[in-house]
Amino acid sequence: MIFSIDRTTLLRSLNHVQSVVERKNTIPILANVKIIVADGALSLCTTDMDLEINESVAATVTEEG
Repeated sequence: MIFSIDRTTLLRSLNHVQSVVERKNTIPILANVKIIVADGALSLCTTDMDLEINESVAATVTEEG
């Protein structure tokens, strides 16, 4: 996965999706952000098993992943 994106755009999206992640999880995998780069977009996904947030932002994609 190789991509380029403006730093402020990435931070704004990360701050938005991390709001659903609790600080102290009993299941460690829920403290992570899933990142997918495809079709000229960066997709971020988080969940706490009750609520899921997906956000996509435009990015310059060199290699999908």
